[in-house]
Amino acid sequence: MEHSLSLRTDDARTNRLLLIAFVVQLVFCLTQVGFLHPDQHFQLIEFSSWQLGEPSGAGSVWELKSHIRPTVQVYIFSGFVVLCRTVGITDAYTQLTILRVLFGMGVLLVFNRLALHYFRSDRKALFWVLLLLNFSWSLPYVRTLFSSELASSVVFFGAILIYERRRERVGAVFLVGLLFSLAFYLRFQMAFGLVGFGLWLLMIEKGYSRLLPMAAGFVLGVLINTALDYQFYHQLVYTPYDYFRVNILEGKAAEFGTAPFYWYIVMLALVVGAPPVSLVLFYYSLKSSPAHLRQPLLWVVAFFVLGHCLVGHKEERFLFPVINAMPIIAGWGLPAFSAYYQRASAGIRLTIRGVIYVSVALNVLILVLFLILNPYYQLIEFGRKLNNRFSGETATIYCLHRTPFETESHLPLTFYRKSVPNLTLVPVQTIDSVRYLNHAWLATTYNDAKGRMGLLDSLGYKPQLYSSTPLWQVNTRLDANKANTINEIWVLYRKE
Repeated sequence: MEHSLSLRTDDARTNRLLLIAFVVQLVFCLTQVGFLHPDQHFQLIEFSSWQLGEPSGAGSVWELKSHIRPTVQVYIFSGFVVLCRTVGITDAYTQLTILRVLFGMGVLLVFNRLALHYFRSDRKALFWVLLLLNFSWSLPYVRTLFSSELASSVVFFGAILIYERRRERVGAVFLVGLLFSLAFYLRFQMAFGLVGFGLWLLMIEKGYSRLLPMAAGFVLGVLINTALDYQFYHQLVYTPYDYFRVNILEGKAAEFGTAPFYWYIVMLALVVGAPPVSLVLFYYSLKSSPAHLRQPLLWVVAFFVLGHCLVGHKEERFLFPVINAMPIIAGWGLPAFSAYYQRASAGIRLTIRGVIYVSVALNVLILVLFLILNPYYQLIEFGRKLNNRFSGETATIYCLHRTPFETESHLPLTFYRKSVPNLTLVPVQTIDSVRYLNHAWLATTYNDAKGRMGLLDSLGYKPQLYSSTPLWQVNTRLDANKANTINEIWVLYRKE
């Protein structure tokens, strides 16, 4: 176990747990279609299409002209697409399914391997850490995202794993510096984590002899990324500075909303397990931290979170780079929690067991709901279903207000649209525009058709498929109770 990246151990129970974790993560990778935030699509996938000289929606976002986005992940995606096409895989939905599987399993491997490294001498703690890492309600879901946050995370914590295991080798330390640079260019905010690691290296480990090879690797990474950005933008730019200038000095980031200092702290208290036990685990994580200051992981996460707390613009995805490390930090607090449980009165122990049962039930429920109700983006899931439904045939689909290949703000999802050239999409502004059509297809959302569904039914339009049948039914109940309905739940009607 100590000399391999394999997740196999000599403990049968742990191996069974890891096998189940692999299956669960695979299912999430196969079902979580689309993206959580538009940046994850437009500034990676559409940028890639632009780079490859193909129709692209990249021109619709301001970041392309401002030159503030690093491009290394765009190159990675472009290379992946070219490779897929070389072996005959041209469908966009299939390509991204394969990418989610590869990426999700990579993230799973790195963080489970970190857990095996840190808890190799304590099988009991290791089992609980692996349980939290692989089955906490949000983590399998987040691990499937091909985003700058997760790409930076897997590279950065992979570098820490290499350092922990091979720090005596100069070549390994050089590689760590190179990977740190890559992680920084994948997500500039990883600079907060780099500060934490640097302070640990200088103040705790006092690894001064490793500074030079690590710095050399980092500088090489900067030069490589600068060359990639130059090739992409066709001019010499230094994207880290331009990003800082536009978002901080010119205040662009503040235009997207701010949140209180403690907002991220509340978020972190909810992600390891499910409430209310997640709150208990978070408390013991904080309580045990002073005893584990020799661990670089603790410094990295602490400085990363603190740095983000000081920045006004906050989004939950900004914490994604470190949330997979949280179960490991929680593991260091488990002995104190266990000791408290052992010395507590019978009544308190009974209460704690009840809290754990409630949290486990809630955790399982949310995991199941994520699987059956909530692909990342219903719009992309609907496009995938259209792609499957009309495979090998042509059709004209009338689209109320907008097509299923553009966002609510009318940003074009060109990468997906290219996979359905057999479909002719005709936008219409009112239902009356399709009143007299026969043998017609109509695509719309629940909210756009709300209040006119009786008319559609009277005109002979019958539902053929939904982006999510359960969520359509939820909307029906919400609407019946005069409550706000869920956006982006799509339907395809057919009139014979």
